[in-house]
Amino acid sequence: LAWVGMAVRLLSDELGFFAPRSAWLRLDWSASWLRWVLCGAAACVPAFELASSLAPSPELGLGALASAAPTITAQITSLDDGLAFALSVFTACASGPFLEEVLYRGFLLRALRQHMPLGLAAPASAALFALHHGTGPGQPTLPLAALGLVFSATFVGSGNLAVSILTHSLWNLRVVALSRLR
Repeated sequence: LAWVGMAVRLLSDELGFFAPRSAWLRLDWSASWLRWVLCGAAACVPAFELASSLAPSPELGLGALASAAPTITAQITSLDDGLAFALSVFTACASGPFLEEVLYRGFLLRALRQHMPLGLAAPASAALFALHHGTGPGQPTLPLAALGLVFSATFVGSGNLAVSILTHSLWNLRVVALSRLR
C-alpha cells in the first residue's frame, strides 16, 4: 500500500492528475451501462481465443487457463470448504476486478492518456495488466493483454469505470465456473 500512496502523491503533486473535480473513478448507472457490460462480456471470449491462437503457445486457450496450475483459479476451484470457496470467489469475481480496474483503467490508462494517444495508452495499460497476472508456464500473457484491451474499450467507450469492473467480474466468474465444472 505504501507504493500506491507514493504513486498517488507523485501523480497529484507533480503531474496534477487528481484535479478536484476529476471523474477518474466515475461509477455512473446511466441507461447504457448494461449494454456496454453485456457487449464487453460477449467480446471477452473471442478476444481471448483469437489472442490465444496468435500466441506462441496456442494451446493456452480458455481451457488451459481454467486448468493451468498453480493458478489462482485452480486453487479456488480445488477448495472443499464452502466458506473458503465463497471468499475466494468473492475475491476473484468482485474485489479483484474492482481493484485491478481502478488501477489499470481508472488510474493508469487515464494517466497514460494525458501523455500519449489512446492507441498507445490502451495497449500499454493492457500489457501491464497481463504482466501483473504473471508470465510463468500456463500464464497466457497475450490473451490476458487482449482482455485488458476489451476492458479498456468498455471503460473508454462508456466513460464509466463500473462497466469495466462488471465486465471483468463476469469474465472471472465465467473462468471460475468453467473450472469448477471440470
